[in-house]
Amino acid sequence: MVPEINLLPKIERKQSSNLVIILGVVLFGVLLLFLSIQLFSLKKDISTLSSEETQLVAQREGLVAQVSSSASAQQEQGTLANSVTFVESVSYPISPLIDEVHSLILENTYLRDYQFGETAVDLVVDFETMNDLSVFVENLLNSTYFTDVQVQSISTFEPSGNTEDTVDSAKTNFDVQSRYSATFTLIMDQAYLSAGGARP
Repeated sequence: MVPEINLLPKIERKQSSNLVIILGVVLFGVLLLFLSIQLFSLKKDISTLSSEETQLVAQREGLVAQVSSSASAQQEQGTLANSVTFVESVSYPISPLIDEVHSLILENTYLRDYQFGETAVDLVVDFETMNDLSVFVENLLNSTYFTDVQVQSISTFEPSGNTEDTVDSAKTNFDVQSRYSATFTLIMDQAYLSAGGARP
């Protein structure tokens, strides 16, 4: 049998185990210190990021408002551009039409009113006789500026004159002849008008 010989003193064993415990406590303390430093650093980063997030949210809201206002401005500008395009597409010279109507009006005929539409002209004309009215309609139908003539209404009226004699309303004045007022719708020949009064 081999005898067991322990040459190390018992005191050294106790010191090495104490040294391990001390090293473990120091390492634990360093780890705890590191973790607490990380915790404070993360809290600081979180507060910084929160303030940055608040600023970015405010900036985003400002940009959204700016984009929506610019979009509405572009929409209004598009509406304005569309309006200008529409007006330019339906615009036509008016003077040739007025000159044409005046050249077709008979003597003792009065052009009372006219209104220009997109494709037609509305006229109100006073005539002395129905024959004058029919001649005027025939002249309009023969005009190259108009493709169609529509008589909307015909009414009679008595011309108001300044007479010195007072006439009783119950009596009929045979010296005054009724006149005729007619409303016309003249459909324009757009191609002829846009070509400046010439056939394309």
